[in-house]
Amino acid sequence: MKRYVNNNKGLSLLELLAAVAISAFILASIYGVLLSGIKAYKQIGIENQLRSEADYVVATVMNQLYQFAPDGIDMTATTDQHLAFVNNKQKVINPSVGWVEEQETAKQTLDIELQNDALFINGGKMSSDQLQIISNQSKLSYSCVQKEGNMCYSGIVTFVLAVQDRDHAKPNDVLYIKPFVLKTEFGF
Repeated sequence: MKRYVNNNKGLSLLELLAAVAISAFILASIYGVLLSGIKAYKQIGIENQLRSEADYVVATVMNQLYQFAPDGIDMTATTDQHLAFVNNKQKVINPSVGWVEEQETAKQTLDIELQNDALFINGGKMSSDQLQIISNQSKLSYSCVQKEGNMCYSGIVTFVLAVQDRDHAKPNDVLYIKPFVLKTEFGF
């Protein structure tokens, strides 16, 4: 058989207010933690998407360079916002001696350029609409090891890309993502 409390007094107003205040404090804390967790989750997702898109842009540039197989960089047409790769030699076999010789061919260029917060290859935009490449913080450069005249035939190319999400670029945005810098170096 169950025993019941024979207290008909109930809770006092002070006890009730204390219970409500403690419950409100606990719920507010849980709500704040939940909202900050959701915000952090969204920011991390945006950052991962930006990194993936930036990696895709750099991989596309590398594939274009691999297919183009440049002989060097035209130093007169190159700035910190523009690289001009040149292909003007072709290897042919001399049938009389059987040796491989280089011959001059028509000059072909592959232009990589930073302009209007995007990366362009031969005038075609490589970055997506979501990815913003901050042109004044990004730089295309090279250091030449072997040069001849206006051509650099061997060296290291450096891409420094400062990227940001276009939708969350304003500092007062709830999901503001600071621009982050990706640096890629490769030899040619």
